[in-house]
Amino acid sequence: MQPSRLSFVTAFCSAAASSIACGHATAEMPPTVQPSRHASALEVGASPPAATPSAPAAQTPPTEPTAAGDPYATAMPISAKSIGHTSYVLKVTLEGGLAAAYKPASTLLLGGHRYKGEIAAYRLARALGLENVPRAIPRAFSATALHEAFQTPKGAEDFDLKATVDPAGLVHGALIPWINDYRVLPLEEPAWRARWESWLMNPEAGIPDGQEGLAASISTMLVFDYATANWDRWSGANVARIGDDGPLLFVDNDGAFYARPDPGSLATQLARLRKVVRFSRSFTSALRALDDAKVRLAFGEEAPGVPLLSNSVVIGVESRIRTVLAVIGACVDRRGDSALLP
Repeated sequence: MQPSRLSFVTAFCSAAASSIACGHATAEMPPTVQPSRHASALEVGASPPAATPSAPAAQTPPTEPTAAGDPYATAMPISAKSIGHTSYVLKVTLEGGLAAAYKPASTLLLGGHRYKGEIAAYRLARALGLENVPRAIPRAFSATALHEAFQTPKGAEDFDLKATVDPAGLVHGALIPWINDYRVLPLEEPAWRARWESWLMNPEAGIPDGQEGLAASISTMLVFDYATANWDRWSGANVARIGDDGPLLFVDNDGAFYARPDPGSLATQLARLRKVVRFSRSFTSALRALDDAKVRLAFGEEAPGVPLLSNSVVIGVESRIRTVLAVIGACVDRRGDSALLP
């Protein structure tokens, strides 16, 4: 993504922070890990069409806290400012001192869907037992309350121009709790790419001691991005860690779950996956256990009676999961147990 992305600064909410490690090993990272910087991690953009009447209407996953017990879902905004450059993203401070990134539906080109990609990616990750995707919840704010939270007339005027307001006077979007000690991990840079591609795509190469967890996380991210049709992982600043050696974070998932994914991007992702010779054992097991009914249940609703994703988008995810399971199965047939990382 472009330098317009935002960096997170405050912690995950308690629902994700306490368990984010997911069993991945940690290791000292090279000096190319970049410190947190504002305007670096999230962007708003494209949109599939509204859900059709045939779209699934499942319940929110049981791991999601209820609104009554979740201050991120109920606290009112007390300050807001724009932190995007080519996209419209806000940093919002809520009552009680909570801070979050907020991606509203916007009037920018194709700005009505991408916030849903963040929510859908988080829910699918949780259904797969992954804590690598930052928590993102649907949150509607009063447009008046957000307008009044801006500290400058320019900020409020910009909000009025860019935020999409529904007939009830609400702005819908994704609320993403801020993360402490957010560090960009530039896996797209040549030195890093050569390293992890060797770990995952060269059956003769070994994985250095202490890096097995990172290798498994990157392998999982490749699979996850293909399943979600996320075209935007490798454009820069879309992978991070908490600190120098914390768990890998799959950030910026708003390029996923389009109604019409780019065929060229999907072909490139699938070609890359076919080169992978090492997959996470636990993630593979979770993926095999996630049937179509569980996929639909995971995505659930944005609001009561309103499916988060259209039926056609969900069908696409289900189809890509079957494709990637076939890829992993073929790899296991060829290489046996060595294809699965602990």
